[in-house]
Amino acid sequence: MQQPFKNNIAPVKQLDELCPIHGVNLNQIERAVKGETTPKKLDPFCPVCGNEYIEQLEKRGVEKGFNARVYQKTYNVLMRDSVIPENLKEATFESFTAETTEEKQMLDFAKGQVQKYLNGMNGNTLLTGGTGIGKSHLSVAMAKALNEGFKEKGEPKRVLFVNLTEIIKRIKEGWNYGGGASLTEFEAVKLLQSVDFLIIDDLGAKNATIKAKSDWEQDFLFDVLNNRKNTIINTNLTGQELKQVYNERNYSRILTGLEGNSFKAFGIKDKRYSINTLKGGQDNDSQR
Repeated sequence: MQQPFKNNIAPVKQLDELCPIHGVNLNQIERAVKGETTPKKLDPFCPVCGNEYIEQLEKRGVEKGFNARVYQKTYNVLMRDSVIPENLKEATFESFTAETTEEKQMLDFAKGQVQKYLNGMNGNTLLTGGTGIGKSHLSVAMAKALNEGFKEKGEPKRVLFVNLTEIIKRIKEGWNYGGGASLTEFEAVKLLQSVDFLIIDDLGAKNATIKAKSDWEQDFLFDVLNNRKNTIINTNLTGQELKQVYNERNYSRILTGLEGNSFKAFGIKDKRYSINTLKGGQDNDSQR
């Protein structure tokens, strides 16, 4: 026996006409209209079709709530938990200025890496080059493209963009000031290990002197990289300098899966400086 139409309005009249889909008698509601003596007859409807429609609406509501919970743990991670500099918040592939051949190659490389990951590739990506050439800009653009791309596929992922130097600084602040730490070492390692795609900005930022990181920083980075599949790294250190700054086991983890997934751009000039800058104009720091 078919279930009655949910939330129906009496009186309901059963017609001889059958539903072409379910083969059951159509119903028709006769609704009294104020000021009129003859009830108004609404369009005939199939009670089974009506119930199915309402069930679909209910299912969509459940799915919407489910997706909201899923996005909290995946898609929303990028803009909620990332440490993106204010001047790079709007960075995209489209806003990257590529004028020279090498700049265009670097842009194509970044886009290509995103497509590889969307197609199922696992492994690291390494973008190396001088300061101010747009590595950070492209890294943010890659993070956004991955976040949107996997969402469109119906497979939202956890994508996170961080500056490792800033993360370490926040952890050490907790050492100096006691229990009020904004980020503990345990929390940081857990967060950086857990995301599907980790983008590390300006790894081992080059200072005046190239020297090895402390044992604690080496161990911290190893704990992160040793438990990851997909890490995108940009740095202004050359390959030789990376070997000087990081120990052998970290250098090995940085190189994981890099065959065909690295780009060296040491021929591009610093985009942040111009003649106006040298004359005392404002520094355009939007493309690092």
